[in-house]
Amino acid sequence: MPVTTDFISNKLQVRSNYGMVDGKEVTKSKTYANLKATAVNDDIYAVAEALAGLQAPAMEEVFKIETTLLIPGV
Repeated sequence: MPVTTDFISNKLQVRSNYGMVDGKEVTKSKTYANLKATAVNDDIYAVAEALAGLQAPAMEEVFKIETTLLIPGV
């Protein structure tokens, strides 16, 4: 049975490192929604770097979160 997909959304998540607090490493993430379906990974990363440049903590990781609907064939 073939499965088709239907694009739902793309999101950008930037995880930042706040350093050690009370002996534990603290990381926080911010998620930005409504990325275009046609957005190229290099452009998404460039936006993440620009956003991280406006924040005090260091950027640690960048995630592109893709949501798709899987539709079973008949």
